[in-house]
Amino acid sequence: MKFARGKRIALGWLALVAPLPLPFNDVLEWPVFVVYAALVLLFLRRAARDPERWLPIWAMNVIGLAYLPLFYIDLTVLGGGRLVGPVLHLGLFALVVKLFALSKEADKWQAVIGIFFLFLAAMGTSVHPSIMLYLAGFVAVALALLARFAWFHILGQYGRDETELGRVPLGGFLAFATIGALLLAVPFFALMPRIRSPYIVGRGASFGAELEAAGFTDDVTLDSIGQIRNSRGVALRLQWQQGSTPEDPEDMRFKAATHDLFKGASWRRSPPAQAPLSRGRGLRYTLGAAPPIRWATIWLRPLRSTSLPLPVETAVVEPGVLSLRVDQGGAVSLPHPILDTLQYRVGLARQPVLLGEPPPVVGGSTLDTSGVTPRMRALAAQVMGQGSAAERVVRLETHLIQKFDYSTTLLGAGLNGNPLDTFLFETHRGHCELFASSMVLLLRTQGIPARLVTGFLGGEYNPFEGYVIVRDSNAHAWVEAYVGSGPNEGWRIYDPTPPSGRPSADTGGAWRLAQQAYDFMLFRWDRYVLTFGVGDQAEILRRLYSAWSALRNLFSSEKKSESGNSSTEPLAIPTAQQAPAAALTASPLAIAGAALFLLATIALILWLVLRRRPLTPAAAYQRLRLRMGRGGVPLPGSLPPLAVRQLASDRFPNAAAPAARIIDFYVRETYAGEPLEETEQEDLRTALREAEASLRKAG
Repeated sequence: MKFARGKRIALGWLALVAPLPLPFNDVLEWPVFVVYAALVLLFLRRAARDPERWLPIWAMNVIGLAYLPLFYIDLTVLGGGRLVGPVLHLGLFALVVKLFALSKEADKWQAVIGIFFLFLAAMGTSVHPSIMLYLAGFVAVALALLARFAWFHILGQYGRDETELGRVPLGGFLAFATIGALLLAVPFFALMPRIRSPYIVGRGASFGAELEAAGFTDDVTLDSIGQIRNSRGVALRLQWQQGSTPEDPEDMRFKAATHDLFKGASWRRSPPAQAPLSRGRGLRYTLGAAPPIRWATIWLRPLRSTSLPLPVETAVVEPGVLSLRVDQGGAVSLPHPILDTLQYRVGLARQPVLLGEPPPVVGGSTLDTSGVTPRMRALAAQVMGQGSAAERVVRLETHLIQKFDYSTTLLGAGLNGNPLDTFLFETHRGHCELFASSMVLLLRTQGIPARLVTGFLGGEYNPFEGYVIVRDSNAHAWVEAYVGSGPNEGWRIYDPTPPSGRPSADTGGAWRLAQQAYDFMLFRWDRYVLTFGVGDQAEILRRLYSAWSALRNLFSSEKKSESGNSSTEPLAIPTAQQAPAAALTASPLAIAGAALFLLATIALILWLVLRRRPLTPAAAYQRLRLRMGRGGVPLPGSLPPLAVRQLASDRFPNAAAPAARIIDFYVRETYAGEPLEETEQEDLRTALREAEASLRKAG
């Protein structure tokens, strides 16, 4: 195999880069990746020594047969029936074996196919924007490998060794080709047909602890919210629609789930309501009779839960799904957990809209006193005293806020016995679940229906695009209590957690601004890459058509008039979401600016490509051969330089002198290793210009 050493080394480096994102995606286990990388590095070390003997075909077959039982165990036992992990393990194993068996020219292309499979797996299981850095790096390395293969092929035709010519100047070409390939991928990505789900689905084993959205699952322990609040991940984003009056982000409360039954140290989620949530025209659901006074759009990231967090003032929701469920506590949920970012619109009323069903007079889950102790009953009676239900609830809320301290030092501790008794009568400090859970049970001892509510409290305003960020650290628990059936009564919201323990926006100055800028980038990535769909493609086509119509009418000599005013009505193209008419019109000034920007970009690219670089004798010699071939003189690749010189003298006498100077420079630099002086560089350029002019006239 010609140039076998160089080809093996190039393939080894590409094989090392291909699966790099997989362990970061939790699709490939880190120990497996480390073993794979160690074997590839061992292959690179062996390839650098260029031994004669490599793995024969019979040995490959024996190793493959020996791996079959391991693959079966991996698929049925270790993989738990999931296909992605075992198939990736098989691909890594097959590629390593193939690398150690590269003995024929065709083997390298089989290895390239295996590497490309790993590349597809890495791209298909990645959702973070940093994957673009991997894509750029892989494209650059892959183009370098293909360029090296082409260079080895050319050298093989001439019977030359790479060491005779030195290093090939491919840096500029690879940079331009990589950038060009990435830029060319943008329109393909925008216009190619969309698929709803990724073509590779599955999660591998992860050796790091995965943070669940525990506050919104069916079971909530007394430290679930405290644990999730350690994360700064983004849970959802809210953007007020034009004309709506924004609310203070720190006062916003998003209801995600309600919980009625308390057993031991955990809460059970409220059961579904008997009556389904009514759906109006289209996919609009009405939650309350109060009319919306402002509108907002929410982007919800996957919580691995069916909960649909909504502001407590939500009267109308447009989630874009065919059905919604609501529990007896009034929390709304989806039919199934979402796999990617969900966008929905909400209409907010002036006051909170609480959908909880009126509790029965006696019994019911909101009056269940499981977990209540005699000391808790006595404390509730002492603190709440006499009066209306609303007055008594406020007394208890005030007592918990003023007499107890917020703390997370006991997070996860003391849940084996009676943690609420410990909180109320011993430590007098804890996190929000303890405050809210204690208040719920204390209210129930006095015959006041109550339930635990989990969701988010507050958010931070992002100035880069004008939306509110709600993070995992905004997770919170509070109380809903039923204070009567009269006017301005019913279910009411109470929060017994002291203000120091409630989620608040970080005022970290420059660091917070940097986090918001990073979040802005992630938001655009989610919106225009991960959730880019058919509706967005239709919008692009509509805007292109509108811009073309405006540009055509700008230079048209015929103007259509209506009521004395010129107007154009381009053919309407249906879109998934109709935008306001003013947003669809492209002004001539904007079109002219876009055209100038496009021309400037093209000019810059041409300048970067065509800018003058030092002319080498090898490049001048190749251009001379190319020009002679166009002049009707076939030049086989095996024809030596001196024969080319004689042929130029015989067939093109006017170009004989400059051609001879070019060939002399080429022979001297290539074979004698003598670089050209600055004056000789100009002489080479002049000779090439004269030779091309003479050959152009002759041809």
